[in-house]
Amino acid sequence: MAEDIENLEAFDDGISGYFGKMLQYLEDFVKRGVEAGKFTERQARQDLQIALWYSFACSNLDEYRYYYKAAQWMPDSEKNAKGCATWYYRYSVALTYCGRLEEALEYAEQGTKEEPDYPWIWLQAGKLRAHFGDREGALEAAARGLLLEPGDYEFLTLKKEIEAGEPLERMEYHWINPGADQALQQGRDEDAENKRRSISCITVNQEGLERFWEIFGPKPKQYVPNAPYTQFPYTVKDSTIDLVFQMNEAGMSKLNADWLRQVKSWFSDGRWLARNHPDGRAAKLNAALVGLDCQIGLFYQLCGAEEYFQIFLRPDGTEIEGSFWSSEEGRDTAFYTEEEMDVVERHISACFGTIENVFHELVSPDIHVDVCMIPPEGERDYVTLVTMGMGARPMNVPGELAEYKLERAELAIALPPDWKLDQESMKDEKWYWPVRLLKTLARLPITSDTWLGWGHTVDNKKPFAENTKLCAAVLTEPKNIEENGFICQLPGDRPVNFYQVIPLYREELEYKIKQSAQELLEIMAEAGFVAEPDRRNYAEEK
Repeated sequence: MAEDIENLEAFDDGISGYFGKMLQYLEDFVKRGVEAGKFTERQARQDLQIALWYSFACSNLDEYRYYYKAAQWMPDSEKNAKGCATWYYRYSVALTYCGRLEEALEYAEQGTKEEPDYPWIWLQAGKLRAHFGDREGALEAAARGLLLEPGDYEFLTLKKEIEAGEPLERMEYHWINPGADQALQQGRDEDAENKRRSISCITVNQEGLERFWEIFGPKPKQYVPNAPYTQFPYTVKDSTIDLVFQMNEAGMSKLNADWLRQVKSWFSDGRWLARNHPDGRAAKLNAALVGLDCQIGLFYQLCGAEEYFQIFLRPDGTEIEGSFWSSEEGRDTAFYTEEEMDVVERHISACFGTIENVFHELVSPDIHVDVCMIPPEGERDYVTLVTMGMGARPMNVPGELAEYKLERAELAIALPPDWKLDQESMKDEKWYWPVRLLKTLARLPITSDTWLGWGHTVDNKKPFAENTKLCAAVLTEPKNIEENGFICQLPGDRPVNFYQVIPLYREELEYKIKQSAQELLEIMAEAGFVAEPDRRNYAEEK
């Protein structure tokens, strides 16, 4: 690791640095280590040194999406951060720039207790105390910082701004280096607009948020905020697209209202709904992404095909030259066609139940896997999650099984009726793990060049979450539906096979390996198929 630390240090020259390269180096380091069996990804996330470098790189990139990455990475290493105020400082900063201010204050205060001689934790505590109305505590924090760093520019500036009653976002509109900060304050910094964009995601302007929904509302039931972006289905002339604002609600609330009205008018007149590929093939708008820089990305899917392409527009709606990108030239991401998607969605609704919500995937490097949520209804007293997108890419099924047409699959899992699937709850792995399991299984045939079918088991190597010892899964036929629901026929006689995912304990997995899937399912007959985190272990005494 010593050599790696030297390499990481080389990316930082004190005032500026190659922080994007630093972050990429860290991510490559973790990937190589996991692939070589040196450690697991979870162990990497628990490592304090990796966490400190990771958060350092993300914070210096100073963009909402990188602060979000840091905030997602840091919690696993908290148990190893005792006595390290640097960890608490960097996590608190990441939380601040994600708009999670109560948590940010909590971690800043804890940091002052863990290592009170670390000056910069007092800088963070001072800003947040002032934001929450504790002026006396904020000034005390600034004074503590000046005792540790006499005459420091940042603490002197903080003290003045606390005394002046400046808001938190004004306190964050600074650079660490005094010369660079003076250029920023005097309007001579070419990165000033980028800085304003990053701090716009700290606090929500309620009037601005209400104004946003006056323009794009009413707010739909399927609205998903802050995960990390804000996303909702948006209907234009009987066509529904995914509209994604690449920011949290705080950033969205600061967007210029006149510009938002102009964007809505562009959507409303239908100018973006259809577009031809440069070779003449027709395509329909599938999604639109709006950035904090007010650039707009338009994603089109070719009619009757799986391929798609994207273009980017300037804030004034004109196309950025050279921004065209096609999946045929880049990553090979597989999608259902519009017709196929309609067939699969109707099949799920008819056989598993009415879809209440869909957890859409924002980043799809290989297949686009959405997860449909079907609530309890009537005698079906459980929640069902079903993938929609796995079957767009055929699996590598052995040639001797070709006649059975097992190349395409979708997966379902049943959960207790009170399972929490709201956005806030799913930040906790004890609620999110079934969704993660479905997505992991859906991509396994791609990452391992294999296939999944009835009786196959997959070992997670560790419990899915801290509140359960379930750590593996077996695939069976779908439960509690008619047999004709096991297969969905796509156009062209291409069947998609549906399988039930049943989580297993370690002993049950080992029993299946020693015996067979059929024998395992026989001893588990009374267990049912709903994934209860604390259910009985049916192979414990076998």
